[in-house]
Amino acid sequence: MGSTLVMIDHGDNPKVECHRVLTDDERVGVLATSHLIELGRRAIAHIGGPNVVHAKRREKGWREALKARGIKIEPEWFADGGFMERDGYRSMKRLLTVRPRIDAVFAVNDPAAIGAMKAIWEAGLRVPDDIAVVGVGDIALGDLLRVPLTTISWSRKDQGLNAAELLLNGLDSDEKDAPRRVIIPPHLVARESSGGPHA
Repeated sequence: MGSTLVMIDHGDNPKVECHRVLTDDERVGVLATSHLIELGRRAIAHIGGPNVVHAKRREKGWREALKARGIKIEPEWFADGGFMERDGYRSMKRLLTVRPRIDAVFAVNDPAAIGAMKAIWEAGLRVPDDIAVVGVGDIALGDLLRVPLTTISWSRKDQGLNAAELLLNGLDSDEKDAPRRVIIPPHLVARESSGGPHA
């Protein structure tokens, strides 16, 4: 009986040989940014994450979506952040000093987006009227916030099923399978924070 290791939504470290079930993080950035562009936003900032592959790919998607629409990215539109609410809050405080003012922000994940919204409200501005916000991850209660959060999500069920299948196949086999990567496609969940169709 073989043994196998499956990582779910965890980096691509080449030193760890295992199966991986991942989200297409570059597509996450493209979806979030394209949604904001389609709603008429043009000065779209990004609150990045720590120096990990998921965050870097989301940033790349943001850059590519703006470039594809012919929107020049100003250097001050990118704010180093992190995955915590306080990171989003701190980064948004800096982005609020940018002139001309940004009209949207794509945050690396939902906690950072929630921190960003707190900073926006504290400055006496409105979400989404003054600044639209999009997060990533569709965390629990994101739809129950003061302004429900637009986010990019993916199927946790599909992640689990694919991971289970890879594990079971490994247990059934005496041979060691070559590591496989399964990509779960992301999708937009439009709510009020972006001024999308549900606003």
